[in-house]
Amino acid sequence: MEENVKLEKIKESCKVGEKVTKVFFVISVILGICCLIMITMIVYFGNDFESFIQKGIDSGYITFESGIGSAKAVNITIMNPENIHSDVQAVKDVLTDRPYSLVFIIYGTAGCVIFIVMAVMMKLVGGAFRLIREEDSPFTDKVIHRVMTVMIVASIVMFFSPGTVFGILGLVSTWIVHTIMDYGKTLQIQSDETL
Repeated sequence: MEENVKLEKIKESCKVGEKVTKVFFVISVILGICCLIMITMIVYFGNDFESFIQKGIDSGYITFESGIGSAKAVNITIMNPENIHSDVQAVKDVLTDRPYSLVFIIYGTAGCVIFIVMAVMMKLVGGAFRLIREEDSPFTDKVIHRVMTVMIVASIVMFFSPGTVFGILGLVSTWIVHTIMDYGKTLQIQSDETL
């Protein structure tokens, strides 16, 4: 009886986890679409955008730094287009005609990629929660395989982010969770055999 109560608690927490990942999935998709709209508008309003950014630079609201950039309440720091170098003639032409547009298109593209990866991760995590909720036990081969897949993918994503250490930590955590779930599966099989 106590086993059934604990199983229901697991299923309930997975239901909550599934809802939370759906919310983050929707937010990621919306933000990714916003990045695409921003890129489209920059391309469409190129000259107006260039003059708008130039006014921000002239008034001191926009400054340059050698890195990626940052934003504060009153000041936006962007990547200096003079630090972008390319051997491709088309990129050289854009850097000459619309350097600020290129910087913000780079930002928009990077943001779009990040939000797409985040949306895919939320789908994977939500699918794992759904599978755990639908299975009779959280220790079935199907659940273990899905949870391990999600954790490995998340670790790989973290490994290629600026936090390489977090990727390594994620892989070690994946191995630990795998051993725990494998032990739980063994206990589940023994429990089923005694019934």
